[in-house]
Amino acid sequence: MPTLLLRMRAPMMSWGDHSRFTIRDSRREPTKSAVIGLLCAALGRPRWEPVDDLATLKMGVRINQEGVVQCDYHTIMDSIKSSGSKGDTVISQRYYVADADYLVGLEGDRPILETLDAALQSPCWQLYFGRKSFVPSCPIHVGIVDEPLLKALEHRIYLKSTSIRTLPSQLRGLVEVPDSLDVRQDVPIDWQKRLFGSRCVHPHSFEKNLCIFPN
Repeated sequence: MPTLLLRMRAPMMSWGDHSRFTIRDSRREPTKSAVIGLLCAALGRPRWEPVDDLATLKMGVRINQEGVVQCDYHTIMDSIKSSGSKGDTVISQRYYVADADYLVGLEGDRPILETLDAALQSPCWQLYFGRKSFVPSCPIHVGIVDEPLLKALEHRIYLKSTSIRTLPSQLRGLVEVPDSLDVRQDVPIDWQKRLFGSRCVHPHSFEKNLCIFPN
């Protein structure tokens, strides 16, 4: 089954999946809800339309470069309570990942992958990684490869030669599987009601020599 590949690199990215109230978390790798949201923006699909066709795609991630988790503090003055009265000043903690680089694979039927591939090359709406100010620093579009997900994630991605010394001997990855102890609540069911289903992921290692690093 073919796989659509996406490159996700930016100075800052946010991958929240269980944020509550004033603490907005971020995982260290892209969530499925974030990737599907990105694809919806490329397609021009509004929040009230279903995403079942996208949620069924099998997803995997290879971390080309591990990011550093950072935190911003946002102050909200003159907040409004649920009763409608004026509230106190609220300080929220918003986490993000700095200077990371990912290769994301989506395995599925070729017709839908071709539609997504075309949309990524000419997106309908702005593409960003978790926050509207977190824009890509390189093209997201990589293309479709006629290989299953794990094999496709061995695809060669060019990094700066200065990154070679900082890379581990193997690159970390996460692949969607039918069952595992690592359960993620990041499969969108209804955007407007903020309903999310679960999926299982399993760690996978990729040899560093699968990438080409130019001088």
